[in-house]
Amino acid sequence: MSKLIRIMFYFSVVFFLGHIQTLSAEIAFEDQTKSAGLATSLYTGYGSAWGDFDGDGWLDVWIGNHTTRPQLYINNGDGTFSERLREFWDGDPLRDAHGGAWADFDNDGDQDLIELYGNRGGIAADNKAFYVNHMGRLTDEAAVLGLNDSFGRGRTPLWLDWNNDGLLDLYMTNVKRPFDDLGPSRLMLQQKDGTFSPVPGMTKKTIGEFTQLAYFDSAVHLLTSGWIFYPQELYRLGSTKPLPIPKTSRHQFRYLQDVAVADFDGDLEDDLLVLQAPTVSSWILNKKTRRQVLVDTHGMSSIEKGSLNFWFNGPTKLSIQIYGAFDPWTPSMIHAGKSGIQVAELVPEVVDGEKRYTVQLTLDSANPDMIGIVNSKLQVSPGIYIGWIPSIREWRVKIQGADNFRAKFVSIDSIFEKVASDGREFWTKDLGSKLVMLSRREGEFIVAENFGYDLADSCRSIAVGDFDNDMDLDVYIACANGLRNRHNILLENIGGTFIPVFNAGGASTINIGNGGRVSMADYDNDGYLDLLVTDGGRLEYPFNYGRQFLLRNKGGSNHWLKIDLVGCQSNRDGIGARVIVTAGGIKQARLQAGGMRNGVQDDRRLHFGLAKNLIAESATVEWPSGIHTNLTELAANKIHVVQEDSGCARP
Repeated sequence: MSKLIRIMFYFSVVFFLGHIQTLSAEIAFEDQTKSAGLATSLYTGYGSAWGDFDGDGWLDVWIGNHTTRPQLYINNGDGTFSERLREFWDGDPLRDAHGGAWADFDNDGDQDLIELYGNRGGIAADNKAFYVNHMGRLTDEAAVLGLNDSFGRGRTPLWLDWNNDGLLDLYMTNVKRPFDDLGPSRLMLQQKDGTFSPVPGMTKKTIGEFTQLAYFDSAVHLLTSGWIFYPQELYRLGSTKPLPIPKTSRHQFRYLQDVAVADFDGDLEDDLLVLQAPTVSSWILNKKTRRQVLVDTHGMSSIEKGSLNFWFNGPTKLSIQIYGAFDPWTPSMIHAGKSGIQVAELVPEVVDGEKRYTVQLTLDSANPDMIGIVNSKLQVSPGIYIGWIPSIREWRVKIQGADNFRAKFVSIDSIFEKVASDGREFWTKDLGSKLVMLSRREGEFIVAENFGYDLADSCRSIAVGDFDNDMDLDVYIACANGLRNRHNILLENIGGTFIPVFNAGGASTINIGNGGRVSMADYDNDGYLDLLVTDGGRLEYPFNYGRQFLLRNKGGSNHWLKIDLVGCQSNRDGIGARVIVTAGGIKQARLQAGGMRNGVQDDRRLHFGLAKNLIAESATVEWPSGIHTNLTELAANKIHVVQEDSGCARP
């Protein structure tokens, strides 16, 4: 049986949404946010990064909080945390913070922290920061070490050992700035003196938010992401020449959100679980003024029956900027009032290589020409119909028959008091998301079409792990709907079929704010993977704030083990090492890739569910240096610290 057929069979999905209750007896979460000492008030969220900052064996967590003060929660070892940022850090709290990542970059036995900043939407030139851990104090040494990327519109960092010299290097992922090409993504190579220099040929203009490591074709590779095409580029570590990706292998994912790298089908090489989400149908911009509404219907067959309803606090001038689909737009396509009069001239222009039409309107409910709207039977496609509806005292803008329609509605004099669509609040309407599995086969990335799990909500972040320790991988997804939060989703792997668990096993976390990101860590060291959801994080009002949710896995009767790597010839964190554990005759493979996904860092310790097995017969560690460590008869329910060289002089 070919690998593709095997994958498609393995990921055949049964859709029982709305009908399935919890089929597993063992996946259940409980909200421990308040009892564990995390904040229940609103923050600006974005992502989180797990690492053992103080070296006591218990994971601590950094939450960047985007545009407000970050938080450093120190694990007390008893299931609780203390927020102690001020004791260890004196950085600038008001930064445009994005992804952060812990790593022992200088091999001195403690964890250092890199966090990338977005330069206020990519229009500023702010000094970046790199926090080196000096005996429990995080000190900014970015300028001294050559990591002060002042122009980069930073997103998610990635620690890796590019040239396999035992020193960690850093890939700084920056998205393109809106008005210039300054601050591209860069691969920074660590020198023997601890400073960093860019690798020639690895400075790129990118639009992707993150990069990751994956193991296939018998080697560790670097994958870069784009918003639309994935993988964007592929490199074997150490070679600046991108590997060819056939056209049929680079897949189109409209608005890529996140990718989980893991061995889903048990062939001991990594697969890529891709989360894509089309744009929401509209959203409100500008934190306080609410003067813009964006509409994007990409992926909808038609919005023939769709309309926008606007409430203003007075007469206003309205600018409509129309992109895409129809060319040319003409004044006869835009009508006002019941009689459908022509309202204004359309002004064509080219913006970023794309044609745009702009029309300026004066909306005044006292103007009799603006009363009512053209009868639906007389409306033609494509067209935009505008009118004041006296009975409900609202402005209605109806968009008729425009596939893939994009437009920006800008109020010049007044703010939008409310925006709705066909009587519903407009940010509750959404196009849904999709999970797609890619697997590497004979130099190509192949889609396992039958995975194709369609989600009713717009989802942004995925965590993959063996949540019930039954020796297969489950999926947790942090979701929203438009810009309003929605229940998160847990898909349990039952015999190769992914089944939605009712109420996400207690981890659905609906609340105010925009759906955020989820990170995964066994924070209480009980062998069951826990979750941290950080909602919010966008710049737009009122969705830039959200809740934190620490979701403790209540566990079950299955066994587990963890591998915590300590490198010697290789980098101390063992990033790039591969571990294969055999238990009950079943092999499981994990790559120590630093735990990175879009905007978050998971627990980098390698977790293996063992089901009912009390021992693992063997474990093999393939270190980046080429050394192999072979272990036998590993006890279950234990964190095994594995050193590359037991005589290594490193801390």
